[in-house]
Amino acid sequence: MFAIVSHKTKQYKVETGKTYRFDLIEDIVEKKIKFDEVLLVSDEKSVKIGEPLVKGASVEAEILGDVKADKVTVLKFHAKKHYKRVNGHRQNYTEIKISSINA
Repeated sequence: MFAIVSHKTKQYKVETGKTYRFDLIEDIVEKKIKFDEVLLVSDEKSVKIGEPLVKGASVEAEILGDVKADKVTVLKFHAKKHYKRVNGHRQNYTEIKISSINA
């Protein structure tokens, strides 16, 4: 069984029991979160497609913690001009484990 969930203008395909990295979720006090914006739910036999959301569907997840991605280095360089700029970026994510999909 899988579902497609919308969160912060992005869509994620999630399955029960798997771990995912979502964009950083701030101001969460509890260790559990519920996603109500479910666009599609599919099981072995049928597929429910929302218009735009599936009515009564939700996905429950457990927050494992915040993590950072690997560093991405950006290099700007102009040959023969003595110009070089180096920048780095590490994206913040929230690691989530899907506990149940309710259709």
